[in-house]
Amino acid sequence: MKDLSIESGIENYSLNGSYELTFNPTDSAFVERLFSTFDGLDSKQESYKAEVEKLGDRREIFAVARKRDAEMREMIDGALGAGCCAAVFGTMNVYALAKGLPVWANLLLAVIDEIDTTFAREQKATNPRLEKYLKKYRK
Repeated sequence: MKDLSIESGIENYSLNGSYELTFNPTDSAFVERLFSTFDGLDSKQESYKAEVEKLGDRREIFAVARKRDAEMREMIDGALGAGCCAAVFGTMNVYALAKGLPVWANLLLAVIDEIDTTFAREQKATNPRLEKYLKKYRK
């Protein structure tokens, strides 16, 4: 039996050298899941801020932070793969800030940027390749 190898567009990405993320950046199912996760996390970020502002006791704040961190890790791992948060963030709370954003946002925005770049590149390559085959077989 002959074996045909097809290009799937699946790419491997190293996240901070500690986790390998594999996906096709133009896969609408993955992109939808990622954007849905981002929206959910953004909503949790806003409610977390509001909840913490109401609390005066540090212990209560820490308890809320631990609970929200666990919820957000579950959502991120659901979108990017089991163990992603543990590998990338270790024990750091995903609400921690870096470069003015929570670290969870930095992670998802890096993936979204890759999606945008790859999609634009693939769009440019699609039409010329398709035209080549259409010319060949439309005779």
